[in-house]
Amino acid sequence: MESIRSFCKNFLKSKALFYIFITLFCILLACKSGEYDFDLYARLIVGEHLVEAKEFLYPDVLSYTPTHIWYDHEWGASVVFYLFFKYFGVLGFVIFQALALLGTAYFVIKTQQLQKHAYPASLAFMGLFLLLFAHLNPALVRCHMFSFFFFSMFLYILEKTDKGKAKNLIWIIPPIVILWNNIHGGVVSGLGLIFMYMVGAILSRKPWIKYFLVLLISTPLLAINPYGFEYLDFLISANTKNRKYITEWWSVFVQKHVIYYYPAFCVTIFAVIITALNIIKSKKINITKGIVLTVTAALGIIHVKLFPLAIIAIASLCYNDIMRLIGKKQIKFIEKAAYILIFLYLFKLPYTHPATARVTTGKFPVLETEFIRINNIKGNILTAFGFGSYVSYKLYPDNLIYMDGRYEEVYYDKEFKTLLDFELYNQNWKDIYRLYPTDILMPDKTIPVYDILKKSDEWTLVFEGPICGVFLKKENSKKTYKIPSQEIQHYQQTAFENKGAFSKRQ
Repeated sequence: MESIRSFCKNFLKSKALFYIFITLFCILLACKSGEYDFDLYARLIVGEHLVEAKEFLYPDVLSYTPTHIWYDHEWGASVVFYLFFKYFGVLGFVIFQALALLGTAYFVIKTQQLQKHAYPASLAFMGLFLLLFAHLNPALVRCHMFSFFFFSMFLYILEKTDKGKAKNLIWIIPPIVILWNNIHGGVVSGLGLIFMYMVGAILSRKPWIKYFLVLLISTPLLAINPYGFEYLDFLISANTKNRKYITEWWSVFVQKHVIYYYPAFCVTIFAVIITALNIIKSKKINITKGIVLTVTAALGIIHVKLFPLAIIAIASLCYNDIMRLIGKKQIKFIEKAAYILIFLYLFKLPYTHPATARVTTGKFPVLETEFIRINNIKGNILTAFGFGSYVSYKLYPDNLIYMDGRYEEVYYDKEFKTLLDFELYNQNWKDIYRLYPTDILMPDKTIPVYDILKKSDEWTLVFEGPICGVFLKKENSKKTYKIPSQEIQHYQQTAFENKGAFSKRQ
């Protein structure tokens, strides 16, 4: 009996219990994620074709507009997503996100423990980090999760190297660059991190040659991909493209973003302040830490999509600074409270329905697409580029799209500008269906051109859904059509029913 008590007492104080709670919390956050990313369907299309047909889709097969060679910098992520989906169904998406959250959290914790006189790993701290990180990445599955994971890994490797605790660990970076590069274009953030550590080492008068050599070796390795050296031109253009019409590339100060990203912004400013105060107090400057925090914070403020990089850097490098402000007695109390709160929060798990597809009529054109399908309306569809991948997945090969979220991967800037002219009802708005053979218009109901189309002599509104309207040319429209079901359960059950249409090129 005494041995059992001793075991329980030791277990409650062990790292095992800490990591069990972190793992369960990651699973819960993944289960509570309420939506899919718009581009998930395009990723599944690519993944299915690669796995089943075993060939790359160099030419685009989904669009009826002019396209260039398909530089798919996310093809590796597509394979992973499809395999998770193939073997676990929609539950696979939850499993993937839980693993991505857990992996990122693991390297954040490992980096925290590298700090001098590091505080023990804190469940309360990591719980808040994971809540904020999940808030910044609300979509259940996104390719960017790979980049955030690898970024946290690189930060750990480089920080350990900087502190002289690993002589040769840095040399595993080049092969990881090859892997990361074939999963997501966010690999440039990893190369940027190496450059920051190199500059920090130079300014701090520390050995810097190893960083230079790793960067020198890793950069040309980007050419190891299905597209060769041509991919490097694409990567440069993609990372310098002006995306002023894509909201996640806007600044945190844009009215649309202020409230949602306010917590991340406050955390970032708080971290900068306490770092500055600690420098003043200790009269010691960690130049590398300052560079990493400043650059990632600036990137997150300028482009909210990159805020997770700042949060990872802050959680990893400012852990001691933050915990020191709280005090040891308060930390013990907060830790006990964190275990109790997370334990109680875990009772929500049975009610999260992880095996139910996350499709809503408020985000995806579910009813509108179903209307086209059940009425066997074939032809080229013009819709918002954000909806394109969902429409492709549901209606291919009977219907091709104007464009989708693959944006710079496939399409020319001219077609994107033409789409904007149409949606904003600019002077030449009709060019879009005069230049390209369009049979069906499915515009968002909130854009200026929608009401104009309702009064058009060329087009007839045959169905109005929660998000879009479906317009057909007057000569092709009928008086009566089948009306799609309003039952959301039906669409959850059939969310991926077109699986198998992409196993071979049409």
